[in-house]
Parts: sequence; structure tokens; C-alpha cells
Amino acid sequence: MTSDSALSVLHDMLRVYDHRFLEMDGAQRVRLMSGTSQVLGENGLNDAARAVLPVQYRLRAFCIQHGLQDELERLIREEIDGHEVGAVVVGGRVYAVYPYLRGVPRQDADITSEVGLRHRLDEVGWRGGHLRVRGRAAIERIEARETRVELILRERRSRVEHRFPADATGSGGRFEAEADMSLPGPGRWDARVAVSALGVTREARFGTVRADKLDTESQRRALGSNLAATIYFTKGGYLAVVVRNQKPAPLRAKLRRRLLR
Repeated sequence: MTSDSALSVLHDMLRVYDHRFLEMDGAQRVRLMSGTSQVLGENGLNDAARAVLPVQYRLRAFCIQHGLQDELERLIREEIDGHEVGAVVVGGRVYAVYPYLRGVPRQDADITSEVGLRHRLDEVGWRGGHLRVRGRAAIERIEARETRVELILRERRSRVEHRFPADATGSGGRFEAEADMSLPGPGRWDARVAVSALGVTREARFGTVRADKLDTESQRRALGSNLAATIYFTKGGYLAVVVRNQKPAPLRAKLRRRLLR
């Protein structure tokens, strides 16, 4: 299983192991597994194949190679039913746990690259000159007693970042963070959220997934005498803040305001 053509053939064969496989009669299932086993060969997947195949396909190949038809059928049924498999973290790597699959090589159960970040924006607004954000964020399939969450503001052009630690003591991945917007200074600052747990860190842009009743109107706030910031959502739905220098008011306008007091 080293050539691109062989990997392509194997990929296409493993794709059939879904509801279509379960709809076959017993004899058809046996024939398909036998043919796939021949393509896999005695040694099964090599490192090149593991690098390009998702965990679902790697586990199918393991079951086929070892003739585990009952386990294979259970694996497919659980996926169809949307059953979320547990996971463990070892040395910063994340591994799927299937109690009914014994002897699975770690590299076949490694889902580190497939684990993402779940997040939701629940509230955003101003508290004085501070951007205040409330939401939820958690690394998929990882449960940990201690989790660190950070709100990140990244300037769109320069890529400069400012990180603000969040209070993540709430249950269900809830967090709250504040950012003093006078610190980043002028620019367009895209909001991101980063979560770390058990040596695993995931980071993502923030704001596309949000509470149903969240107000998405722009919110402007003056920051001191010469800066103003506006909370807004990009065309893609992401949370961002633009900070600009305010032009000093003309002398005539200042005098008029004083006379009208």
C-alpha cells in the first residue's frame, strides 16, 4: 500500500463500509471483506496510508484485516446513529476509545488531527473601555477538570496578537473574558478563542456560532480622548473590533458646544 493508485483504490473500497455494507446480505459482506483484505495485504496499513486516511477508515481496515466482522458492523452502526466515542489523551495526543476493539494500534486510533474546537458566542458588549465577551468553548471529545481559555485579538494586517485570559470556571465550557481595547491600539482586531486541556490546544476564529437572541448590531465606544472602537461582525459572521484614531473636533465646534451648555 505505497503507490497513490493503490491508496486511491483502498480509499474507494473503504467508502462502501457504511449503510450500504449493512444493507448487503451475509454472503455479500463476506465477499467484500475478503476482497478488501487482499488489497490491504498481510501487513495492513503502512504509515503512508495512515497519514491520509481518517480514523474511521483506519479502524475499518483494522477490522477487515483481522476478520472482525461483528465489530466492524457495530462500528458502522454507531457512526450512523451518531454515537460519540470516548477519547483519552496520552502525551498530548488524542486517541479514540472503542472498548470492543482490542489490539488496535495507537496510530490507527489517533484522532489528534481530527479533534476541533466547539465554541459559541453568548454575549458581547462594552464594560467601560473593555470589550466583554461571554460564551462557551471546549475541545471536542476531551473532558478535563482544568481548562484554560484565552480571548485572542489578532490584527488583520500585521498579525500582531494580544491575549487575554478568560474566567473558565463555569460548567459546559462557559467562559467570560474582558479586553482593555486601549492596549491593542488602532487596527482591525479579529476575535479568536483558544482552549488548552491536558496538553492539547485548539484555537479558532469566533462569532459565527452564537446565541439565537444575540444582538449583532455594531457597538461603538470612545476610548479616552483620541481613540474610538466599534464591535462588529464581518461578512463571514466573525466577531471583530475596529479601533481608530478620532479626529480632534474643530475649534469652532468646541466653542459652539460650550455656548450651548
